[in-house]
Amino acid sequence: MEYSKKMRVLFNKPGGTAGKGSMMVRVTIPSEFVKALEITPENKEVIVSLKDNKIIIEKA
Repeated sequence: MEYSKKMRVLFNKPGGTAGKGSMMVRVTIPSEFVKALEITPENKEVIVSLKDNKIIIEKA
């Protein structure tokens, strides 16, 4: 499967005991990607890597 989609990166200020100036950053993964990798609520671990200016998400 090869598929690309332009997404937005979400930036939020975390609450609780997070340090001043902390930032929480998220990207939503399309459900088609999750299904293709067979990620489930029971088997949800992934490996996230940065290589050659690309973010790579693999099933653990």
